[in-house]
Amino acid sequence: MDFFDRQIHARQQSRRLAWLLALALLAVLVVNNLLLCALIECLRPLVLNAGSVRHSPGFLFNALNLLAEALRSPGQFAATIFRPQPVFWISLGTLLSIAGGCWYKIRRLAEGGTVVAEFLGGRRVTAGTTDADERRLRDVVEEMAIASGLPVPEIFVLDCERGINTFAAGHTHDDAAIGVTRGCLKLLNRDELQGVIAHEFSHILYGDTRLNMRLIGLAHGFFWPTLLGRVLIYGQSTPLPPDASVLVEKDKVNFLPTAPLGALLVFIGCFSLPFVRLIKSAICRQREWLADAAAVQFTRNPDGIAAALKKIGGLLKQGRLNTPYAEMASHLYLANWDYEPWLAFLATHPPLDRRVKAIEPAFDGQFPKVKMLDPSQKERDRAYAKFMAGSMAIDRVLVPSTETNFPPITSDHLRQAALIRLALPNEIKTALRTPDGAAVIVYCLLLSDDETVCARQQEILQTNLEPAVYGQFQTLRPLVAALEERYKLPLAESAVPALRENDAGSHQAFSAIQQQIIDCNGSLDLFEYTLIKMVQRQLHAYFQGPVTAQPRFGRVQEVLPQCTILLSALAHVGDDDETAARAAFARGAEFLDTRGETITFLTRSEWDLAGVDAALGELAAYHEPLRRNVLLACGKTVAADGRVTLREAELLRAIAEALNCPIPPFVEALRSEELAASE
Repeated sequence: MDFFDRQIHARQQSRRLAWLLALALLAVLVVNNLLLCALIECLRPLVLNAGSVRHSPGFLFNALNLLAEALRSPGQFAATIFRPQPVFWISLGTLLSIAGGCWYKIRRLAEGGTVVAEFLGGRRVTAGTTDADERRLRDVVEEMAIASGLPVPEIFVLDCERGINTFAAGHTHDDAAIGVTRGCLKLLNRDELQGVIAHEFSHILYGDTRLNMRLIGLAHGFFWPTLLGRVLIYGQSTPLPPDASVLVEKDKVNFLPTAPLGALLVFIGCFSLPFVRLIKSAICRQREWLADAAAVQFTRNPDGIAAALKKIGGLLKQGRLNTPYAEMASHLYLANWDYEPWLAFLATHPPLDRRVKAIEPAFDGQFPKVKMLDPSQKERDRAYAKFMAGSMAIDRVLVPSTETNFPPITSDHLRQAALIRLALPNEIKTALRTPDGAAVIVYCLLLSDDETVCARQQEILQTNLEPAVYGQFQTLRPLVAALEERYKLPLAESAVPALRENDAGSHQAFSAIQQQIIDCNGSLDLFEYTLIKMVQRQLHAYFQGPVTAQPRFGRVQEVLPQCTILLSALAHVGDDDETAARAAFARGAEFLDTRGETITFLTRSEWDLAGVDAALGELAAYHEPLRRNVLLACGKTVAADGRVTLREAELLRAIAEALNCPIPPFVEALRSEELAASE
């Protein structure tokens, strides 16, 4: 199953979610009417006889009589309690309550995954963190982002959570956020942390997080009385202290005077909990199996994710979260936020022992308490080979066909990402942790090779930057210039997290200076275009919000002019010889579903990067099958001569990102550049 298949599957799941939501709404209406109409019927005699001398029987007596009637004659019971007027007002109130709760939460979630992380109690991990555990977490996330071709998501730590759990949230790749608990950060080693982060990246990569965000909004409509009730009971919406327990006398929580009202709201909200759980279970459980398999495929280290799941099972708290909002976002987590329910079909995640056994068939179901030594690379490769040949049939679904898709994320991509990060000078690594330093890195990458143009660009920087920042630019400039070409685009990607820490004014100033530097050149070259589009896209999603418009449906025939520009550009970038470029163009055009219509090769003077940019803007608005077809044709054009150069790989990744389909770095292109440099 390739990237676009998963996107289409996620859209189909959205339609399935709509049907499940309708059934849940019907069930909640029936239950609410049954309970509230029965309550009204029990109270009716008390209200009618309130002023009489002779008092009517009590509430309990009326309730028992009503129950006896329900057992004796269900039809008569229904006719007695379901009176038109109460049913109408109860149904209307229920519908308005659910609709209002959904609307409120969906509006709150419009800003993306960071909103989810913050109301779960997360603290943002800045690019400049000096904490060793947080630095390790950032390194793992940034390596995974480079390896997958995704923007680096926002990173959060849930300081008050001692269990081991993680989550990913966001409408698109550009506004995604990843959160880990304090227990996860402290108790997992690097391999295990890489395994759980790979699990979350698979959710981001394949569009699961967008569906999850919608599910949060819809679930809130059903569940908000319980959340409000908890606040009325405890007096706060923040998590309890990690060491507090209502079962220990010295840690007893003081209940507010509004606790009875809160308990009533919790009671009402609990009626809808089974239905919400059923929806989450139906939508999410299969995707957890796929994400586990993807984590193994990405890291080629089954022991990483398996050991992490074992530690969750062997920990007293497991994946338990204390925040009162945990239930609302329960489908986002790596593992169940609470202990697995007695009724297994209500669990949002598969049982931990079955998940471990799917990865490690020899697992005996007992969660060990003792941490073993890390395995060698040879043992990892042997375990991976055993996994691929084992009983987990899901791997056949996840491994893409080499004839139709781009290479999946593998351990080679992760190793290349780690090597790129480790090869950077310490001065550059330090600069990437601050907004000013990250901006200086981008300015250095945009400097022209022409001395006259470069002098004008430096004048612009000296005029617009603070003296200290300009001094940092002078220090970093030779270091960035000395880097090999293959390091420069990943370096720009690594600068984005720190640039997100700017306020709106600083971001506008950075964008203005960047544009002035570009304008000095008079025209964009390929590297500048790729870098600018990547940085602008990721920062635009953060400062202006993600683009969540529904895709336009259409056929390839409607966008043939745009396809002509893209394939011609890729053909010329791959080969300076006109004949070879025509052959590459023809190879890519074969894979376009044109249904008999032909497209004409453009000469080098008939296209430019502005035309490429306009074509991508048009194509990005179309639905997944059309974008997949175009991207496949682009890939075939690049690979027509049997090799992929670094320039071709950069342009293809820029095209893929513009079409909202991140692809991993081309490892073979990187290796070929290394060999060429060594000769």
